[in-house]
Amino acid sequence: MKHQTSSLQLCGQPTVRTDINPVDYQIWRKLQERVYHSQIRDVDQQKSRLIEEWEHFHQVVINEAARQWSPRLRACVRAHGGHFEHRL
Repeated sequence: MKHQTSSLQLCGQPTVRTDINPVDYQIWRKLQERVYHSQIRDVDQQKSRLIEEWEHFHQVVINEAARQWSPRLRACVRAHGGHFEHRL
């Protein structure tokens, strides 16, 4: 199998930017809407709601977040790590 080289340079630290993390900018927002639609009594109920909603989460949402990730990452690189959402 051939290995492809990338023109992206790897950083020594992982990103904490929510605008290029598909879990943060797409998936978590939708999951929160479903989990917190009504008041939660305690941590146990929160855990059970998260698990239940994740089990019923549509794969389409995850696929769409993954599809959007590459263009967002490229836009971030073009902006040299600066604000880029206006370029999408």
